[in-house]
Amino acid sequence: GLSQNTIDILRKGQALGNRANVFSKVGDSITFTDYFLDNFGAGVYNLEAYWYLEGAIDYFSSTIARDQDSFQQDSIAAKAGWNAYLLQNPEYADPALCIAGETPLECEYRHTRPSIALIMLGTNDAGFVDPYAFRVNMEWIVQTSIDNGVIPVISTIPNRLGEPEQVIQFNAIIRDIAARYQIPLWDYSTIMATLPGEGLGPDGIHPSASPAGWVGMADFKASNLVYGFPIRNLTALHILHSIWQQVIMRA
Repeated sequence: GLSQNTIDILRKGQALGNRANVFSKVGDSITFTDYFLDNFGAGVYNLEAYWYLEGAIDYFSSTIARDQDSFQQDSIAAKAGWNAYLLQNPEYADPALCIAGETPLECEYRHTRPSIALIMLGTNDAGFVDPYAFRVNMEWIVQTSIDNGVIPVISTIPNRLGEPEQVIQFNAIIRDIAARYQIPLWDYSTIMATLPGEGLGPDGIHPSASPAGWVGMADFKASNLVYGFPIRNLTALHILHSIWQQVIMRA
């Protein structure tokens, strides 16, 4: 179930001109890669037992720009190596797209006008950033999203080789923020922990990939759901489906 606050955020966004069938991606390399959601925009996927998620793919396939939809659109707020602080630093905003003093997150929301933001940050903070600073930075991202009428869906992060204690601590912070702000929590880490090797690839940082490569990232046959990226795409699609059904359809 999703809170009344989530519906209120959506309604605020509609009044501001946001588009109900558009979402943004916010994060680091685990989000920036074309392994994340790109398949759905290209029409290359196999839902198997999750056939009921087809409606969410259709709903969020509205073209944004350059003949791309939300699934394939490059985000101004997602780049390899980014941490939670950089989203609020204007120095990292794209000068070709953003106005002076605008942060990458604000710039993405102004350009895309989404109703939802799929947010996962913390992998590049773990081992480098004080937990209090991480909380402050994540709360800024959440509050900025709400102020812009964008539903922030915040994701827990997978384990990172060498930093298990801080990953646990950061995930506790993410869960607490979701509860206090009454926003959707995408508990990716809990599912990842059930997979072989905790769903991580050889580097111990990024999710494991399907042996089929890009084509397999949205192939949801049972034998493929032991890898981190297919599970990331499946759970992301579930989140979008839930918000579409429980929030957008009710607002």
